[in-house]
Amino acid sequence: MRSQLKNYFSVSKKEWNGLVVLVVLILLVLAAPYLFKFFRKDNIVDPHALDKAVLLLNLVNKQSAIKQQKIGPGVKIELNSADTSKLKELVGIGSAFARRIVNYRQRLGGFYRKEQLLEVFGLDTAQYAEIQQQVSVDTLGIKKIHINKVSFEGLQRFPYLSYKQMNALIRFREQHGEYTSLADLRAVAIIDKITLQKIKPYISCQ
Repeated sequence: MRSQLKNYFSVSKKEWNGLVVLVVLILLVLAAPYLFKFFRKDNIVDPHALDKAVLLLNLVNKQSAIKQQKIGPGVKIELNSADTSKLKELVGIGSAFARRIVNYRQRLGGFYRKEQLLEVFGLDTAQYAEIQQQVSVDTLGIKKIHINKVSFEGLQRFPYLSYKQMNALIRFREQHGEYTSLADLRAVAIIDKITLQKIKPYISCQ
């Protein structure tokens, strides 16, 4: 009888390990609600607080952008001296347009009237109408082309002359000598009155 009881209560090592695993699983199931409550309280951000933080961050960014793009009433930005950061203070002018304005200004040598902004790629009449009262032009900042010294390569970036017109100006100078005044440019057949009027503020014979 005693031997039978001993055999009944005895278990193998494999069975014992299985029993331990079962007990551990039961304990984990029973403790799960308390564990979940602990981590939710201490380690998870309140979703409502997170939403408020995101809204506040968006509001700050929006106000910062508006502040950067707006200039005070009566304040004007001088086109020939402004850098890209300054130009972005104009209404509707972002980084891309600011870079285009500066690049076109460099090709020209400077603006002599603000209407030339309409020649900047992508800047339309509606956008120009918004900023025309916010800009000014100082023509003293224009870098002129010394027509008696400039090479063909030196003229290539200038937007108001075609390839043929550039070549004609250089060839005429080589054949007839230096230009003494802007009136001499009229003798170059390929330079029409409209072109001459456009390039006049940028050409120097001295």
